[in-house]
Amino acid sequence: MAELITHRGSSTCRICDCRELESILDLGAQPLPAEYGRTPEEVMDVFPLHMRVCPECGLGQLGEYVLPERIFHQDYPYLSSASATWVEHARKYAASMQKMLELGDDSLVLELASNDGYLLSAFQRLGVPVLGVEPADNVATISRDAGIPTLTKFFGAQTALDILATHGHPRLIVANNVFAHIPDMHDFTEGLAILADDQTVITIENPSFIQLLRRTLFDTIYHEHYSYLTAHSVKEVACAHGLDLVHVDQLTTHGGSNRYWLSRSGEIDETVNATLQAELDAGLFDPEVWNAFSRKASNAIEDLRSWFNDRSAAGDVVAGYGAAHKGNTFLNAVGEASRTLAYVVDASAEKQGRFLPGSQVPVLPPEQLPSANPTDVLILPWNIAPELAHQIKNLTPNARIWIAQPNMQQL
Repeated sequence: MAELITHRGSSTCRICDCRELESILDLGAQPLPAEYGRTPEEVMDVFPLHMRVCPECGLGQLGEYVLPERIFHQDYPYLSSASATWVEHARKYAASMQKMLELGDDSLVLELASNDGYLLSAFQRLGVPVLGVEPADNVATISRDAGIPTLTKFFGAQTALDILATHGHPRLIVANNVFAHIPDMHDFTEGLAILADDQTVITIENPSFIQLLRRTLFDTIYHEHYSYLTAHSVKEVACAHGLDLVHVDQLTTHGGSNRYWLSRSGEIDETVNATLQAELDAGLFDPEVWNAFSRKASNAIEDLRSWFNDRSAAGDVVAGYGAAHKGNTFLNAVGEASRTLAYVVDASAEKQGRFLPGSQVPVLPPEQLPSANPTDVLILPWNIAPELAHQIKNLTPNARIWIAQPNMQQL
């Protein structure tokens, strides 16, 4: 039985300390999504994957059973640059921010959880000085080798003080898809506050918890994501550290994301109140919405289980495309039926030759997709399905292509 490290996310809200968290969805005990096996027989450690919501600030959250040092280890397999769609998203963001903030050679862009430098390289090409903070040593090394100055550290108040002493106040701080990965959100936010002067703009981009509930995107629940953000919860934690939520952008990435803008001195615009109201209207604090999400998630899991069993009974050969964390959550929720996957292909060299955690399906390079003549290919990272479907059609033109989210469908 895994033991809690702290009570944050299980019995106490990690933002507002509410002690009345409501259970939404229990996905059972699952392995860490980034711990890929080296053999098909390797037995993986498993930890509870139980989503709860705070009825006070609207933060979705998981309990803490694993230290970040284990999750974001020196052999972390996820590389952001593996997705052309995501790299293009980053390029557009960099161009927009460079123009809007008039960033030049005297401006510093700091990215937290900078991964392999995919975003900072776009700013660098625009002539803007950059600095990355990336805790996974193997990924930080890739970034440094590409010419991106990168610190191999976890970010918090102490790291912020160190950066401030050496580099001063950044003009822009970027935290894309990292705020949800932080067990101690107050220490992280205090670090943002330390680095922010009146000219600093902070953008935090993360999937919307409201969209997760409305579209039943339960497969984005995994151990790396300690928290599931709303404008209500981001506003709460920002204000606790002297920062204001001043603007919210609505994005299509990851099935529906928000980009939250924080600053010390900016004027709060109409997008903030509009987003807060939209969350209320969508039922963020409504138990009926939470219960409907749970029912729909259970139905989606059963649908994929039945689909695997039907394909197996028909003698079909099913391969997967994309060894994504969300896919691991889905496959492990499905259970034994997911082992009918012949293999999964993925562009990340960090994953190739390994085995998916839990289901133990082998991971091969994309060019090996045709190797077993699959009749069907299931795209696991459905958020970039158009990009991957194009590649699948080139590699296995006769195979049927499927996604299982937001429902089981053939493309």
